[in-house]
Amino acid sequence: MTDYDKSFEALVEFEKKSNEFLKSDLSESDTRSKILDKIIIDVLGWTEFDIEREGWVRVGFFDYEIKTATFQFVVEAKKNFQEFKLPSKGNEVKAKTIYDGNRDVIDQIRQYLFERGLAFGVITNGTQFIIGQFSNTQGADWKEQKCLYFKDLEDIKKNFDKFYDLLSREYVGKYGKIKITKSSNIGKTIVKDSNLKRKNFELVRNQISQHLIPVINKVFEEIYNTESLEAKKILEECYVRNKDVKKYNSELGFIFSDTPPTFDSRIVPVQNTDSTHEQLTDQLFVDTSVLPDPIILIGTAGAGKTTFIKYFTEVLLSKKQKKNRPLVYLDFRLYTSQTIRDTKYIYQNIIEQLENTYPELNLSKLNILKTIYKQDIEKKKDGVWAHIVNDISRLDEEVSKFIESKQSDPLVHLEAISKYLLHKCSKRICVLFDNADQLNEADQKEVFLLGNGLNRNLKCISIISLREGYFYKWKDKPPFNAYQSIVYHITAPPYREVLKRRINYVMTKFDFQELNLSAANKSIKFQKGSLEHLFKNLYDTLFSKENSEVMEFLEETSYPNTRQGLENFKSFLLSGHSKITEYMSFDYGVGDGIPIWEFFKSVALDSNYYYEASKSKVINLFYPSKNNTNHFTKTRILNYLFNRLSQSSKKYDYFKVGDVTEQFLKAGYTIDVIEEELQELFDYKLISTSEYTEDIEEETSLDSNSMISITSVGVYYLKSLVSRFHYIDLVLQDTPIYAEDSFGQLINVFPDSDEYGNRDLQQRKESVESFIDYLKSQEKNDKKFVSNFDDQSIMFDVVESLKQKLSKDLERLDKVIKRQKNPA
Repeated sequence: MTDYDKSFEALVEFEKKSNEFLKSDLSESDTRSKILDKIIIDVLGWTEFDIEREGWVRVGFFDYEIKTATFQFVVEAKKNFQEFKLPSKGNEVKAKTIYDGNRDVIDQIRQYLFERGLAFGVITNGTQFIIGQFSNTQGADWKEQKCLYFKDLEDIKKNFDKFYDLLSREYVGKYGKIKITKSSNIGKTIVKDSNLKRKNFELVRNQISQHLIPVINKVFEEIYNTESLEAKKILEECYVRNKDVKKYNSELGFIFSDTPPTFDSRIVPVQNTDSTHEQLTDQLFVDTSVLPDPIILIGTAGAGKTTFIKYFTEVLLSKKQKKNRPLVYLDFRLYTSQTIRDTKYIYQNIIEQLENTYPELNLSKLNILKTIYKQDIEKKKDGVWAHIVNDISRLDEEVSKFIESKQSDPLVHLEAISKYLLHKCSKRICVLFDNADQLNEADQKEVFLLGNGLNRNLKCISIISLREGYFYKWKDKPPFNAYQSIVYHITAPPYREVLKRRINYVMTKFDFQELNLSAANKSIKFQKGSLEHLFKNLYDTLFSKENSEVMEFLEETSYPNTRQGLENFKSFLLSGHSKITEYMSFDYGVGDGIPIWEFFKSVALDSNYYYEASKSKVINLFYPSKNNTNHFTKTRILNYLFNRLSQSSKKYDYFKVGDVTEQFLKAGYTIDVIEEELQELFDYKLISTSEYTEDIEEETSLDSNSMISITSVGVYYLKSLVSRFHYIDLVLQDTPIYAEDSFGQLINVFPDSDEYGNRDLQQRKESVESFIDYLKSQEKNDKKFVSNFDDQSIMFDVVESLKQKLSKDLERLDKVIKRQKNPA
């Protein structure tokens, strides 16, 4: 028998005994103990552990607060003869419909919910139930919310599936809430709910992309393969050293920087790359009588740990130095969980690299092998080989077999090689463990144990690269707290310098020949050097002005993740929206270079005709979280954190999630919605935690005790991007519209895309203006909460702020539209 069947039987049994209760005028206390306890525990499956009875808030005692690990709701019991006024048909109604007839009981539970910061409540007299979301949420009037009601026990029996699905311990735990479907709150979006031309198609990549991809693969990706002379040359010329890089943000008035963390005393407080190189060199070349502790290189995702390692080992260290410290590089992107745990496999890989990379060591030569195993061979000659010592031929044969047997076990053989190099040659093997941070947690720990094992058992130098988020997470846990390590922080280089060097390398080192392209039955010829001119125009766009908007967009949305910044640049080069053939023209670029709105569109849309939040690198701040319908929540949260950080006396400060949600309760929100919105902002990297959890791959859930702050990306969205025409023009396409008339007006002026990805500029402007009008009407719902605050860090006028900053873009557009209508 299922839990559902047992519950239904318990309800039938309760109904048989309920008549005697109903004949009595039970008090609220008796209603609780004699009726509700039976329903809540016996029928709905809750336990005493889940229930808090008669809790106190400022407005009085509530009867029950029922809790799961992630959700809670209030049950208010009334006298069993206090009959509620409910519609005679159906089980669903808007709260405003039943409010006047049940004003007292609804007002009472609303007071309890507000005091507790909760949204959902149940009002019952033992036989009738009203279930709903009785507090303002996301700025929406609670009276517009749907309530579910059950008129009597017979109604509950007839609709037991619905009753059980709403209130049982099983289903509240499963859904993480009382699941009341909100069909009235489903907004329409332009990209999903209108018949746009080409919305299910993609633009064809620009024809030049096939000629750009070889350049991109060589220069605009992480430099880790240095086997070819050209690749090593790119590394030498494109590597950027840090000179205590600081990223000053004028909006905040202080510095965002990729500085060495201070959460562990083992981290060397060095940011300057040259200083890190020097200290690392000192560690490697300490006297061979002293075994250095394992070295850990930490840095954020995409900060350039691999590039640092490659530059240090391939460029900075001389051949003579590497002869004295033979380097073995293990790239764990090439390993599986199985091979990571196969120590023999890894040891064999190390042996092969030593033999192939350092042939001058002669580790595969017989005379050296005899030296490596000399002590063992001498023991054999004094023992089991004593009778063949004078038979040189037979002795040599036995020695060869013996050495082969040793070589067949990589664990034994590598240990013997290490001892030979250390004691006979004064050379210590150095093994670099790279990209372990791209493995799962269990595999990363295996790599760490392997590195420490090599250090301790084979007396090798072990250098292990990790993300600082993982190091923070594990630093006080086994196996990381069992070993002493030296930790260096690899600081991300300034992104603009990385891009500048790489574009400059392309312009000076590549020999671009003439190109012949065919399109629409036409042949287009580009003269020699046209592709070079493309990169020159890009260089001028990014670096000719001190405050390039394109450079700001690339840098602010990626730093310190240099890899992500390069990915965004690559997206522009390959996007179907990029007018590459125009940018290649020798006549192009006389003015201000490639405009920000064209660059932004290419990165945001890639090769899609329209913007969809789930497919884009660009985040839509106006898109509410799953259980929210307020377009301004994310912006208000970011502004609140921005103001808190600006007012802090600390260089960088974090704030408790519980304190943030407490403030937003006064704005009509509930705890679950604010935590949901904070989680999205964290997932988008617009806010960060004090535990560096944004730097790890595993999904991290914020809770009320998490300490959070706004990131430099969050500041850029809040203070620069959200009020720009090119941003609003795109994100309005996938913002849910909750007013039918506003959606109709927006659809009426929204222009379709042509086959080249272009949309009518006049209609785009009208669409943005219509969208702003809609946002203005929606923001009126927030005005009622302004008086709850002493300042405007939360309840500031979002739309008015947008309009003031947007006005410059609209003025510029008017001039462009006028020129289009009246060409000279």
